Amino acid sequence: MLLDVNGTLVPSLPGPPPDAAVFHRVARLARLLDAAGVRVGLCSDSPLEQLWGFGRVVGLGTPPGFPVVAENGNVVAVGAAVRVMTPFPARQRIRTEVEAVASAHRLGRAEDVTAPEFGGVPPACHEWAFGANRRASVSVFGPPEFIGAAERHLTGWAVRHRVDMSVEPGPGRTYLGIHPYARTHLGKRRALARLAREEHRHVLMVGNSPADWVPDAPGVTCAFVGDADIPDDVREAAWYVSGRAGLDGVADILDQVIRRRSPLSAE
Repeated sequence: MLLDVNGTLVPSLPGPPPDAAVFHRVARLARLLDAAGVRVGLCSDSPLEQLWGFGRVVGLGTPPGFPVVAENGNVVAVGAAVRVMTPFPARQRIRTEVEAVASAHRLGRAEDVTAPEFGGVPPACHEWAFGANRRASVSVFGPPEFIGAAERHLTGWAVRHRVDMSVEPGPGRTYLGIHPYARTHLGKRRALARLAREEHRHVLMVGNSPADWVPDAPGVTCAFVGDADIPDDVREAAWYVSGRAGLDGVADILDQVIRRRSPLSAE
């Protein structure tokens, strides 16, 4: 069972790290599920190291004791095994292009940073930075005008050099995410389908948006928290949609699994 982070466990807009106390219900239910043989982990665009630390805060246990799908599906950690599911051959070339855009904007480079929800501090207004701990993707932080310029430059660069990748700005254009496939959602879908197939387990993805929808993948089911921004056809095809939002919705879905309303419990 994999829980989305931004928009599901924490607000979509970047904010300060949450206190562990807010996750007490989720942690208690996750322990009950673990005792029943259902492992609860995380699935996010964030890097593995940040998600391992965040899992401790949520109460999922001690890394690597819970599964993690990181970098939007590019990196998967089950137990001590860490696998890059989708290599990114152009990654270093992309970093070089970003550095050139930053130089044109006369920005100084700061140390690699983590997102605010993991305790990171954004670069100063005259600086930019790469996101820390990325293995198979690139994230860039900086002023909105620089992020916009980097997005335009990399989009054109990818077309000219026939590089298959996606370039997506975050809310408020405070950061940029770059992944090794044209459509970002494909990474998560491929990784979860492969995880279900290779681990011989059922995977339940819990999220809040169409990006968390994994259709036509044997062994993968999806559930959504309340007030999720999802189309009606997705809502109807999902295993469960909670009537509660945010953490209340996550706790509701966990409780439904405990009540044996999920394929997870039938295995």
